[in-house]
Amino acid sequence: MSLSLHTSYTVPQETARIARAVLPTSNFYIRLSDTLGTLFQDQDFAALFPKDGQPALSPVRLMLVIILQYVEGLTDRQAAEAVRTRIDWKYLLCLEITDTGFDYSVLSEFRTRLIESSWEQKVFEVLLARIRCQGLLKAGGQQRTDATLVLGAVRDLSRLEMVGETLRSALNSLSIVAPDWMRMHYQEAWLDRYGVRVQNYRLPTSQIQRDAYAEVIGSDGLALLLSICTSQAPTWLREVPAVRRLHRVWIQNYTWREENQLRWRQADELPPGAWMLRSPYDEDVRLSKKRETLWVGYKVHITETCDENLPRIITHVETTLATTADGQMTTPIHEALKTKELLPADHIVDTAYLDAQLLVTSQQTYGVNLVGPTRHDTAWQARQDPKGFTAIDFTVDWERCQATCPAGKTSQFWLPATNTHGNSVIQIKFAKRDCRPCSLQIHCTRAHPPRRTITVLPEEQQKALWLAREREKTKAFAKLYARRAGIEGTISQGVRTFDLRRTRYIGLAKTHLQHVLISLAMNLVRTVHWLNEEPLARTRPSAFVRLCQAPGT
Repeated sequence: MSLSLHTSYTVPQETARIARAVLPTSNFYIRLSDTLGTLFQDQDFAALFPKDGQPALSPVRLMLVIILQYVEGLTDRQAAEAVRTRIDWKYLLCLEITDTGFDYSVLSEFRTRLIESSWEQKVFEVLLARIRCQGLLKAGGQQRTDATLVLGAVRDLSRLEMVGETLRSALNSLSIVAPDWMRMHYQEAWLDRYGVRVQNYRLPTSQIQRDAYAEVIGSDGLALLLSICTSQAPTWLREVPAVRRLHRVWIQNYTWREENQLRWRQADELPPGAWMLRSPYDEDVRLSKKRETLWVGYKVHITETCDENLPRIITHVETTLATTADGQMTTPIHEALKTKELLPADHIVDTAYLDAQLLVTSQQTYGVNLVGPTRHDTAWQARQDPKGFTAIDFTVDWERCQATCPAGKTSQFWLPATNTHGNSVIQIKFAKRDCRPCSLQIHCTRAHPPRRTITVLPEEQQKALWLAREREKTKAFAKLYARRAGIEGTISQGVRTFDLRRTRYIGLAKTHLQHVLISLAMNLVRTVHWLNEEPLARTRPSAFVRLCQAPGT
């Protein structure tokens, strides 16, 4: 499909006349069109279409429609019907009042085109540039980031359900792509075991029986894989996605007992959660836990501005596996904001996005002041003894590779090492002859024989960490960090209005597109409200709080 470039989009006179006569001036789409004008241009999507072929529908209009879907929570069919029947949508899309719209399937095709070309971030940048032209967005201010869980569009399966359903999925796929081959290689018992969806209520109840049944499923899956790997089987069968998933799931859940016999892995033999597939229908969902919350799906990271006298505009959205640690996303977020020329001066985050190394790299590489509470010192001297001597009480001389304790003694050993997280550290040990007679020993070490050891980071990281911990004690830090709480309101709006915590789609790429579209919708809503001087919403107090705060109570 080729793209015919429009020079401009204007509202047809008849559409404008009827809209003004019928709709109130407060209509959101009328306001959006009148205040921001044309949000996109056909040139923004030129790279998505070939030069030859049947003329494509306007990508500007299609882009607006898939955004408006999230403003109102519509399906593709409902959105296509709104284009055909609603006056306010025709006004925003610059369509004639008699325009009959398009088939709903076009929206799915357009989303696929965006994903295949990785164009969703480009569209996001175009809209940010449009908002920036209005003077509502600037670099060098304050921004804040937080993450929330996203439920996958699949069932949460137990391990036994997972292996059974994975084998059933492979059998169904092979029955479609290679029916003649399947007729020759399936076993009669498979029809009873995998003819219908594998569910817990149909499976054995005792643990011994479940383990035995798991090995029966393992033998069935192994038999299928061995048949596919024979020289008589077509080689392309090994590349069928469902077969590749079957092979991967069997490696994760089974190990060899003896030749051609599998053993069901115990819990302590399983690979890390980030590697474990949780559904045969979505390879990207993962099982994760945060405090008491357990979910199967993804995680979305949202970054927004929080400057005074400016609207709260989402500047970046990132979708990750549910098992991805928040701290792994700090640098990618800064890199993305740098590309958009929207790096903040202060980036306000919670502890999960911050460590000593990130404090240094954020400042040196991106010029960003990372603001947030650091992790507490877990040594007993900091937790249990108010007079205990922690690492900050020692004078460390990195040039001479030695440290001086509060009693004035210098260290004996300076040993580079690696901690349990794989980070470089330095272990500094003092001499036993100095620690044994020391009068401060009770507040310093419990080792037998007495000998104090402290562990510090490389110089830049350790100094940045100590400085951040001192900064946390100030009122200025408390006032600045209090602004981070506003991101909770953004997440609440995304969850309540735009269904942020539930994906409509299968796969990480499509889920990320959904989050980009939600962010675009939220930015449009917030921009229009700001231009119309509507005040920011405040946190709603509970009924009990309102009662207690009422006059006369």
